[in-house]
Amino acid sequence: MTEIEFLIIDKENSGRRLDNFLFSKYRKVPKSKIYSSIRKAKIKVNDKKSKPDYKLLSNDKVSCPIFVEKKDVSESPNLSSHLEIIKNCIIYDSKKYIVLNKPPNFSVHGGSGLNFGVIELIKKIYKNSDNFKLAHRIDKLTSGCLVIAKKMSSLREIHKQFRNKEVKKIYECIVHGRWPEDLKKIETNIDIKQVNSERIAQLAIAGKESLTKFTYIKHSALYSHIIAIPITGRTHQIRLHCSSAGYPIVGDQKYSIKNFPNPKCRMMLHAREINFFEDGKKVKVISEDNHGFGENLEII
Repeated sequence: MTEIEFLIIDKENSGRRLDNFLFSKYRKVPKSKIYSSIRKAKIKVNDKKSKPDYKLLSNDKVSCPIFVEKKDVSESPNLSSHLEIIKNCIIYDSKKYIVLNKPPNFSVHGGSGLNFGVIELIKKIYKNSDNFKLAHRIDKLTSGCLVIAKKMSSLREIHKQFRNKEVKKIYECIVHGRWPEDLKKIETNIDIKQVNSERIAQLAIAGKESLTKFTYIKHSALYSHIIAIPITGRTHQIRLHCSSAGYPIVGDQKYSIKNFPNPKCRMMLHAREINFFEDGKKVKVISEDNHGFGENLEII
């Protein structure tokens, strides 16, 4: 019989999403395992099945199986080289936030067979970093600006900015084909499906509203260079919007189209810039190093 532990939510954790609370509580447990436990109702709130985005309230009772935790980061191979890479990618550091120019092929957090991701590495680099949290996420294959909050109060501040659409993120993309100059925005509903432990975004009438604004830059015989500004923040939003319009992102195997074979290269999606507010002042951070974005494609 599976052992269960019970967690009572205090004021400090009131208002947090269930999944984010569990991620911080069980740092060494793969996130895929936590999501699976929520989906299968092995994790409950007040003895009822809940969703990952449920907002916890003070005195909520969360029941969880006692997990077998994964290895510590310090036991991981290649740790020193990965730490050095991430150290050199820090492009903004204040009392409240860190902004990292994340390289491609680095997951933002451990899980799914990985002992560490960016957040675990950052916690190794900084002292007194137990409360450091990801302010948002970008895909493993995407490079560029990633914000990390140093305190729960800072995390709440920037999450409020995200909800109020005060955070502006600007992405560079290279897509297959000739992007129409008059295609300025794509607005659809997006739903997320779980397929063989992978999350797949798809267009769905009953899905959540999504909006991305686009600006055409230039094109070559095979590709177009565009700017994408997501107004909403759905999973794989830019990737799905480009693909559904008939112009998939180069190197994106998940949302590729048969007519456009991918060259051997990284996925050409780079979070070039992020704007947010800190203590009432606007902060603008630009990731100058684009980690090989556009190399060998004869367009950048």
